Amino acid sequence: MPILDLLKDRSENFDRALTKAHERMSAQTSSGGGLESAGAAGSSVDAAAEAIRMGTANELPAGSAVEMHGALEAIILEDLRPAYFIENDEIVIHGDFDRIDLVTANKAMLEGVSRNIGRVDLLNHATMEYVGTGWQVSEDVVVTNRHVAQVFSRPRWQGGWDFADGAFGRPLRVEIDFMRQNEQASGVSRVARVQDVLFVAPQGGPDMAFLRVERNPDVTPVELKPGKIEPGQAVATVGYPAWDGRRNDADLMDDIFGGIYGVKRFSPGLIHGTDDEGIVILGDYSSLGGNSGSAVLDLESGEAVGLHFAGVFKDTNYAVAADIVAAALRDVSAPVVPTDGAGAVPPATAAAEFTGRNGYDPDFLGSDEFSVALPDLGERADDLAPVIDNPAGILRYTHFSVLQSKSRRLPMLTAVNIDGAKAFRLKRRGSWRLDGRLQGEHQIGNELYRHNPLDRGHMVRRKDPGWGNSKEEAQKAEVDTFHYTNCAPQHKDLNQRDWVGLEDYILEAAETRDFKVSVMTGPVFDENDRTLISQPGGDDVPIPKSFWKIAVMINDGTGKLSATGYLLTQGEMIRDITEAAFVLGKYKTYQVSIRRLEELSGFNWGDLRSFDPLGESTESAFGGDVRPLSGPESLTL
Repeated sequence: MPILDLLKDRSENFDRALTKAHERMSAQTSSGGGLESAGAAGSSVDAAAEAIRMGTANELPAGSAVEMHGALEAIILEDLRPAYFIENDEIVIHGDFDRIDLVTANKAMLEGVSRNIGRVDLLNHATMEYVGTGWQVSEDVVVTNRHVAQVFSRPRWQGGWDFADGAFGRPLRVEIDFMRQNEQASGVSRVARVQDVLFVAPQGGPDMAFLRVERNPDVTPVELKPGKIEPGQAVATVGYPAWDGRRNDADLMDDIFGGIYGVKRFSPGLIHGTDDEGIVILGDYSSLGGNSGSAVLDLESGEAVGLHFAGVFKDTNYAVAADIVAAALRDVSAPVVPTDGAGAVPPATAAAEFTGRNGYDPDFLGSDEFSVALPDLGERADDLAPVIDNPAGILRYTHFSVLQSKSRRLPMLTAVNIDGAKAFRLKRRGSWRLDGRLQGEHQIGNELYRHNPLDRGHMVRRKDPGWGNSKEEAQKAEVDTFHYTNCAPQHKDLNQRDWVGLEDYILEAAETRDFKVSVMTGPVFDENDRTLISQPGGDDVPIPKSFWKIAVMINDGTGKLSATGYLLTQGEMIRDITEAAFVLGKYKTYQVSIRRLEELSGFNWGDLRSFDPLGESTESAFGGDVRPLSGPESLTL
């Protein structure tokens, strides 16, 4: 299965992170504090830590440190880490917290997100009523922990997973109950039956699993927030803590949780670091057994930054970072457009429906010296696909435009205006469609992505044009991004942590005036790009290996334009121009000069080159116009 390849590179780092947890638990035990005072014997702690590390927590004997609800969960701080009830889908604030201002300011939004987090209930299980927490990540997929899924599933020898047997020969039924609150109106129900176990991560890999559930119109996906995690970031875990007195001080546990367990809780806390390349997030929110699989939500955006899976009493809680969850989800459940056969035509938006679309505005940042025009296409101009009612060949959408390659059947360039001050937080909407303004032979639909590990990668991120004077305008822009003209096939092992976060990094930079940025993006079309084998309808489309991006803003300090270029590549595109030895490996993001991007793309940005802060610098070991990017702090603006 493709996801195994994705996790192979991650499992060694993840294993190291959990080994650290084992060392911390052992240290607490040998000192006579922490877990010992909570009643857990040293041998039980060692067994529990090893169970977390190997993903076999459900196999521990009754009475061990991990008994009913899987891996270790923990209270970290005695004060300022409350566990608020969620009652009738409302957060009941009844204790202080460092950033209580964020909870109160964003309360309605956080309550809306929390509706989509549920309890993993077991019907016909011999001893367990429920086993943990899960949350919606797509219309019919829920994510939880591996050690949760292992309680009710078993691997098939030929691949895949079956449900385990229930008690007394009855079938085991698994449901996600999105209510289960301390108080809730009678007759209100929000339940989805688990239909299939899609994926359980291998031992030693990230502690996650995906379940296929029946669709419930009252439940929507929780947005994932890939990107750099900052120490001090305010978060909350939402889940269903169970009584856990064997691993936490019983009196302290009752003080925080009030002696009521198994119902939905909103537990705020702070991030205090990450382990091993940001794969595992460390936080101090309060958790107990039953929180396994909880969502860790950012208090400002409501997006999930992690998937909680374990904790050490009075030390730290652990969560799998959101970008790892997102990458796995892409492979496990990439949506497929239904067709009547390999030759069926995907749905298309009629040309008339695009009337009034404004497209990319060159004068978005300002006129005259602040105008940012589309580049001269050079020799690529002959490859521009003709567009109905637009002799210039520009596909205009809401706040962005696309130039389509007729030979590659993919976008050669996209350009979007982003106004962070007018942005709306939108639920994911839209389904992939063709564009009726193009001839069918000049675009490619789902036939390129069916039955393979390629992802339909947005060139213009769906949230980038999601701004305007009204929510309706923003929503229309987001839906426009779901056209095949705005996507290109991206390899399953693409590391997009810094790539997808670039616009956010720049929008939030102190140098950026008025939170406005104009961004152009596209694939690098190389003559050595290879096509897919045995891909009916899509076997004539070469797959790009690298992608470029240019971001332009007004530097608030200088009052002048700043134009920066970026390249997402495995390395072959820059290997011959670097001074330092370069080893091909995982995809990484590099800041490169616009001059270099002109050579790769064949485009000419003219005077925009003069606003590139890299200029002709020779400071970098990689050469003056190539700099590895590891986060916002390494940007040169």
